[in-house]
Amino acid sequence: MFTPTIFLPEINPNENNVSLDDSKVHHLRNVLRIKDFESVNITNGVGELFLGHFVKDYVEINSKKKYSRKNEISIFVPYLREKNRFRFMIEKLVELNVYKLFIGKTQNTQNTKVDIEKIYNWAISAVEQSGTAFFPEIEITDSIDYSIFSSCFDISGDNFDQEKSNTKAFAIGPEGGWTKEELSNFQYKFKLSDFSLRTETAAVSALSLTM
Repeated sequence: MFTPTIFLPEINPNENNVSLDDSKVHHLRNVLRIKDFESVNITNGVGELFLGHFVKDYVEINSKKKYSRKNEISIFVPYLREKNRFRFMIEKLVELNVYKLFIGKTQNTQNTKVDIEKIYNWAISAVEQSGTAFFPEIEITDSIDYSIFSSCFDISGDNFDQEKSNTKAFAIGPEGGWTKEELSNFQYKFKLSDFSLRTETAAVSALSLTM
């Protein structure tokens, strides 16, 4: 049975009754149709879930669960001009509990207006939809830090072997692919398929394989 989750990073872990703002109360009552005394969880995004019941405009906490990350994987992804595809990628990476999400430009990244607030809202939506206890660190960057990302995925790379590669940080290229200059900066290059994959497909597949 689906239990709605609210993302509240500022939650006081010692509170038994956690007040919700008007927007969250509206979402629970009018969008999700949650009634008083039905189950609602709260996540602080750093591994703790607070389980409780919705009462009026607050959540009455009954118990708590603490989770540890199984993997701390960092991923670099480029901006995508098509908003729906960009949102899909961000949401799925968050649902898969990516640890650090770097979003930035490559030499072949198409020019697009980036709305940082929207990116965070998409991530919050994914956390609340999936009920995960984790919210990723999100960094917007103008370039790739090759000291962090020594590995990338590209159709020209070697077949990916999870056991041998032990990859904890990797970069995904743009629709136009990596340039020769960019590829020369990566120490390791892996491929997911013999065929070209869309950026969001490659990102979600790569993260799934490295988890």
